[in-house]
Amino acid sequence: MAIPFSRKLRLTSKPVLLAAALSVALTAVPTAILGASGGNADAREAFARAAQFRAERDVRSARIALLNAIKADPEWIDARVAQAEVLLKLGDGVGAEAEIDRAVQLGIDPATVRHLYGHAYSLQGNAQKARDELLTNDIPQQYQGYAARIMGKVALQMGDEQLAGAAYNRAIELDGKNPDLWVDIARFRFRSGDQAGATNAVDEAVKLDPVNVGALQYRGELMRFQFGLGAALPWFERALELDPNDIPLLSEYAATLGDMGRMTDMLAVARKIIALDGKNPRAFFMQAVLAARAGKYALARRLMQKTGGMIDNVPAVMLVQGIIEHAEGNHNAAAEQFQRLIAIQPNNRQAHNLLARSLYLAGSAGDAVDILIPQVNRSGADPYALWLVGRALEDIGERRQAAAVMNRAAVHDFGRESAFMATAPLNVLRAEAQRNPNDARVVVPYIRALYNAADYDTAFAEAKRLQQGNRGASAAHILVADVATAMGNYDEALDALGQARRIRFSEPVMLRLVEVLRAKGDMQKAGEDLAQYLSYNPGNIAGLRWMAYAHLETGSWAVAAHILENLRQRIGDNDALLMAGLTQAYTGLGETEKAIAAGQIAYHVQPSSPVVTHLYGLALLQDRDGQKKAVSLLKKAVEIQPDNMVYRKSLQSARAKQRSSAVAGAD
Repeated sequence: MAIPFSRKLRLTSKPVLLAAALSVALTAVPTAILGASGGNADAREAFARAAQFRAERDVRSARIALLNAIKADPEWIDARVAQAEVLLKLGDGVGAEAEIDRAVQLGIDPATVRHLYGHAYSLQGNAQKARDELLTNDIPQQYQGYAARIMGKVALQMGDEQLAGAAYNRAIELDGKNPDLWVDIARFRFRSGDQAGATNAVDEAVKLDPVNVGALQYRGELMRFQFGLGAALPWFERALELDPNDIPLLSEYAATLGDMGRMTDMLAVARKIIALDGKNPRAFFMQAVLAARAGKYALARRLMQKTGGMIDNVPAVMLVQGIIEHAEGNHNAAAEQFQRLIAIQPNNRQAHNLLARSLYLAGSAGDAVDILIPQVNRSGADPYALWLVGRALEDIGERRQAAAVMNRAAVHDFGRESAFMATAPLNVLRAEAQRNPNDARVVVPYIRALYNAADYDTAFAEAKRLQQGNRGASAAHILVADVATAMGNYDEALDALGQARRIRFSEPVMLRLVEVLRAKGDMQKAGEDLAQYLSYNPGNIAGLRWMAYAHLETGSWAVAAHILENLRQRIGDNDALLMAGLTQAYTGLGETEKAIAAGQIAYHVQPSSPVVTHLYGLALLQDRDGQKKAVSLLKKAVEIQPDNMVYRKSLQSARAKQRSSAVAGAD
């Protein structure tokens, strides 16, 4: 649940703020240097306006006002430093550095602006230079908290989490009431895998300053991570009430709207971002995504070109660029993009599937097999991956292997994606775990190997020990749940999943909850949990599948057909189970033509699937002219799975119906 907040809360513009602005400079602005300008009347008037804007958190207007102050008196140090601070707020490290340089040239002591230099260098990606500034011992006491906070960010840029932790601890000692600090700490904890600690830190930031836009934005981001897309929107919208022109905030808001399928709303926000920043690459990217989803790939390409290559190394951008190339038939170019993506995200199954398809269509069937074999050889293989590997193996002449894979696809032996896959021999992993018993990166592979060896008792004990030391990490609880489920200990699995859910109600957690609750026979609770997940993630494909199948089980044919048709529009006709579900729904509704059409497509995709064959046969059975073929199909389903009593009963009924029809025809 989102933490409630009052929508009546507003920033006020009081005369006292203006008076304060006239008497003191902006935060952390030093006193003017003897010999430099003290600011003429016009400059001071513009400076006061900037202070007012900044008090109201309107940093864009403050920047304009300070430009006027500097224009009126270019040698006024206070205006230069204030402008540097504002530019840092706006993420402009280069501009901030230029203003600080000018202030130093005018005579300010460099020690008093080292914290700002460090911040500017960090925004430019120059972590070493930033570190050199921030770790000097001449920074005045009043700026050391600021310096420690930025040092935490710089340490993360350098990949030194230990230094980052020390820097943030120091910042808490010096400036523990700073909400921006707690937002940074939240991001640090999240990156370190402590999701619960991240939530606590950002909650502290919101408590310290309920109208801090950065805190509200990150609370929204964490809500999106914890519970889903819809949970984030109230936080983003509250922050936008305070600052409707904050570009990073607008970007997160637009991306969330897009992921929820609210494309018109996303487009409106993206256009607003471009109006504020005509070169914003993320806004053009979001428009490109919208164009690609509409099948307008040439337009999507033109929009991507407007990003100027500034975000080409972002995984989502690589994915979209690959999809554009793939859709336009440039399969080798598409493969290059997907290979780049996999280099960054080696566990991205969608990217593996797309790469394999691109290679297959480019004529490299063997390479496609090599890409997908690791996935196909484990539990949780994607059904499309099985189908594609089967086709690719046929192309390279490996018909026996192809048949084995296609048979597995036919009986829908996909399995749930497991947390377990051994990466080395068990004895090697055991030795590593004994040497480093508290290192999750070592212990988790060991638990996986124990699981694969069916040593569930030892795996469970190790998983529980890991869970005890990582209460804030969702993955630790999921490990316990997976082992407990394999042991048939559903209560223990549900307890672990409940803890994981409080940290992050993710798709893997949802799928496991539904599976375990259904295994216990608690269909109602499984449906409730699924419905709650979909309330926050209305476009989630896995969740919608389960919801559709649940309605099929209860005979809610119209609802099931509606859900499955929407999924069909999104993922196409090549999903045999989806089309089989539509066949069942339309059969239940008595819409025989639609049922037969859907069943024919499903059967074309997977003719050896007993599920598909059975449901297609039942659809044909409703058509007098199709009864002979229906009996043949139902007989085939029984031959594939002779122990399935449902299939046997359907075949008996079909034969009886065929006989009755024959008798009626003879009369």
